[in-house]
Amino acid sequence: MPTTRADKPWHLCVHGHFYQPPRENPFTGKVPSEPGAGPYHDFNEKIAAECYRPNAQLGNFERMSFDLGPTLASWLERHDPATYQAIVAADRKNVAETGQGNAMAQAYNHTILPLATHQEKRVQLAWGIADFVHRFGRRPEGLWLAETAVDTETLRLMAEFGIKFTILAPWQAQERDIDPTEPYRVRLPGGQLIVVFFYQGPLSGGVSFDPGLTINAETFAQADLPRHLNPHKLARGERQLLTIATDGELYGHHQAYRDLFLAHLLKVSAPVAGFEVLRPAQYLARFRVRREARIKDATSWSCHHGVERWRGGCPCTEGDGSWKLPLRHAFDRLAARIDAAFELTTRDLLREPWAAVEAYLPLRLGDVSEKEFLAAHATGKLSHDAVRKLRLLFEAQYYRHLVYTSCAFFYEDLDRLEPARMLAFGTRAARLTQQATDLAMEEAFVLDLAAARSWRTGRTGADLYRQVVSRRAARKNGARQAA
Repeated sequence: MPTTRADKPWHLCVHGHFYQPPRENPFTGKVPSEPGAGPYHDFNEKIAAECYRPNAQLGNFERMSFDLGPTLASWLERHDPATYQAIVAADRKNVAETGQGNAMAQAYNHTILPLATHQEKRVQLAWGIADFVHRFGRRPEGLWLAETAVDTETLRLMAEFGIKFTILAPWQAQERDIDPTEPYRVRLPGGQLIVVFFYQGPLSGGVSFDPGLTINAETFAQADLPRHLNPHKLARGERQLLTIATDGELYGHHQAYRDLFLAHLLKVSAPVAGFEVLRPAQYLARFRVRREARIKDATSWSCHHGVERWRGGCPCTEGDGSWKLPLRHAFDRLAARIDAAFELTTRDLLREPWAAVEAYLPLRLGDVSEKEFLAAHATGKLSHDAVRKLRLLFEAQYYRHLVYTSCAFFYEDLDRLEPARMLAFGTRAARLTQQATDLAMEEAFVLDLAAARSWRTGRTGADLYRQVVSRRAARKNGARQAA
């Protein structure tokens, strides 16, 4: 093993945000083939081969901080179980060796939480935490927010759910002189506290977007990392933590061979350069948080216009982003109709309907039985028809949440795969609700979708809806003919 310079109080944390959106067709449960993913069937397969699998094999998940998005984790569990088990084992190894894990939870399906309602935030956090417990066998200490999009209410709810820390961009602090070489406490309404690790902005940006910076792990550790240390703390010999936060897919997918760079950096180069590799939970277990900060509401890491990229459009993407607001409006109106039908139908069946929605994911994952779930939430013994309705309505709630997956709004145009996929989830939620209640939802949904128009092709959200429905009808006809 190389000799390390352990006399310096320097620490390095590399966080990888590993996430893929839900790609499954909500009517079949299968992932359709995706253009551009060749020679693989879809991008999950492609990125697993280029990133998730090699990073797991190299042991990188043991040494870095990471979050594994639930929608990606469920795909890996089914389609690449060896990689999935290696990632889970990496966290468990850290727990066994240090008492703290290195995995963080994630808000369930990558919803931009400052744009969500109070109840949507609660569900996203409850489901994200439940998914984490299901996979890692412990309660999470940290939680990654989609696009690091944050507001005070979200942090307050995170603290209420027992989350101790998160990671944000330095420009999400109200203070201009934020020092990202140490974590900060954030005081919340009601007296609660949460810790924020502000990542190194220029350093993380360089790692993400400048391939020349990460060619050689030795040079990076010896020359590039020390430049980001606080010189005043250096002079005083004070402890410093450099946090690098990037999409996890950077390491091998977005940039080839960066899985190898990461492995050498964390195992050899950083320790030789005097940096102890730590993860946030381990840091908090060993060191006191000395400073406080305030956060800017409705901010994120990939949009310097707050969260407008996912609401009304902004210069972060090319072209005319005016399609985003009517698309969100269509989703909001559909969600309101589904929620109203849910409340009307379940008010005599469930003690606290929305608490039952928050508790639904463990049932869907198989961690609790339907009998146990109903014993905890039903008003009494239910008829077979009432149970059937509840099954449909809870699944409608599941898909109603998936429509807000951030990818629907992230890119430059409406006429893309991502918005069409979220429309399919909305259609599935509407049809499940109609099966349970006989209340028609789709006609109004299509009318609202017509207001969102692609600036490239002129097609509307209603056109995308008709494409989704016609493809489903064609598949059903084909299946009948084959039978």
